[in-house]
Amino acid sequence: MSYIKKRVPRKPGMTPQEIIADQRTLANWFTENVNLIVYASGAILLVLVITLGIVWMKGEKKEAANSALSSAMAMYQTTVAQIKEDSDTGTEKLELALESLNEVASEYASAPQGQTASLFKANVLYRLGRYQEAAATIEELDARNHELVNDINAFYLLARSYEAMEDFNMAIESYQVAKGRSLGDMSAVIDIDLARCHELSGDMETAISIYREILSEYPDTIFANRAEKKLATLGIMDQEAL
Repeated sequence: MSYIKKRVPRKPGMTPQEIIADQRTLANWFTENVNLIVYASGAILLVLVITLGIVWMKGEKKEAANSALSSAMAMYQTTVAQIKEDSDTGTEKLELALESLNEVASEYASAPQGQTASLFKANVLYRLGRYQEAAATIEELDARNHELVNDINAFYLLARSYEAMEDFNMAIESYQVAKGRSLGDMSAVIDIDLARCHELSGDMETAISIYREILSEYPDTIFANRAEKKLATLGIMDQEAL
């Protein structure tokens, strides 16, 4: 039997001497690169401050946008509720409502609040008889946020503006788009508008055809009554129409 003691392999790891050496190396590196460390820390802190600032500013801007829109809408709703469209006093108040809505639309053009203000701005412009500006406002908004214009079917106001400008082709096109987005009785309302625009444009055949469709699709309604009267005015008294 051998009494030679077997050598036991050392477990993986660092010896105290190696640890001390590494600590000295690390301390020397910090000493040599202290400026780099300070600059890097400062940069990280600056980015953090900027990020927090942006988040805070967005929250503040959203709150400010909501407040501005609420104020403008309150003025608009109060004005519409209290005045008549042909009143001189009403016109003055509508101008003030327009100014308030225009400020919100300009200040927050890319935000939902600003875009909502633009829609009501177009409505006020229409009420003021500034039809070209109303149409331009809706078209500009449609180019920026087509989904919003679709959702609230602003094409109907666009069509009314074109009709008021006697641009019947554009009015018909816009009415057709609006009809595709309409629900319930609004479809019948737009059919009446479409028939009228075709009539005004000189396309009597299409106008008569639409009036007849209204009689067929909406019997015993105010829409059928209006269509019947229009056909009678046009001298259409045949059995197909009535």
